[in-house]
Amino acid sequence: MVWVPEWEGWVSEATVEALRAVYMPDMPPLEGDNQLISRLLEIGPSMGCDPISHQEIVAWQELTGIELQPCEVRFLRLLSHEYLAESHRALKHDCPAPWRPVDADETPLPGNTQLALRTLAKL
Repeated sequence: MVWVPEWEGWVSEATVEALRAVYMPDMPPLEGDNQLISRLLEIGPSMGCDPISHQEIVAWQELTGIELQPCEVRFLRLLSHEYLAESHRALKHDCPAPWRPVDADETPLPGNTQLALRTLAKL
């Protein structure tokens, strides 16, 4: 995934590359089916300071004609919540990247969704 600002044509390519290096590090590749991630980004990962609501998901389904399963809706809301939580954590200058490798001794604890998702991604 590469960040392309809407004002890319207004500045030099070197400026865009410098900003990309500082503000948008390379993301790890998504493995498997990333359809739900695409849908989350299409709906909008958040509504300001709140995760996407059930009403917003229902409206998106009605407008697109795509029917999600209840488990997919729950997962989209979970991803939206995690997106917001990570965006708040990322405000700290010493915040580690959210895709750091999971230590072999590290086990997911109840409530640690991020670690649980990283562990599942390794399977």
